[in-house]
Amino acid sequence: MLAVAARTKRIACVVIEDGLPITWDAAGTSALQPADAARKLRFWIEEFRPDVLVSENPDTATKKGRAQVGILRAFSAVGEEQAIRALVVRRRRRFKNIYEEAEAFGQQFPDLAGLVPRKAKPWESEGHNVVCFEALALARDAGLLKPTLGTESS
Repeated sequence: MLAVAARTKRIACVVIEDGLPITWDAAGTSALQPADAARKLRFWIEEFRPDVLVSENPDTATKKGRAQVGILRAFSAVGEEQAIRALVVRRRRRFKNIYEEAEAFGQQFPDLAGLVPRKAKPWESEGHNVVCFEALALARDAGLLKPTLGTESS
C-alpha cells in the first residue's frame, strides 16, 4: 500500500506492508505544482508497485490551502488512471495537533520513534517528517492500519 499526503511546500508517501510502514519518501520544491506532484506520485507508484493508493479527499480538506487542495486533486486523478485500488479518504483530526499524532505513531511503531518531529516554534518551519506522519494518518483513516494508540481529541 502507498499512502500520500500534501502539506505546505512538501508532499510525501509512506509504503506499508502487512500493517507496518517499511519506507517513506518526501519531495519539496520539486512538487509544489499539481502537475509536478502528479509526476512524483507516478514515479512512486512505478518504484513501489502498490496494490492500494490512499490519498486525502480534496473536497473535505478544510484545513488545506488552495495549493494543497490542487495537489490532492492531482493525487486523486492519478489514482483514477492507475490499475490499482485508489482510496480517497477524509482526514480525521484525532489529536490536538500533528505532533501529538506523530508521537503516538512513534509509540505504535518503535522503528519510527527517532523520526518523530519536535513541535516547531511559531517562527520555524515544520519538520520535514511531519508530512510523512500525515500520510500514515491517512492510511489509518482508510482503515488499513490499526487505530493509533494514545490520547485522542474528540
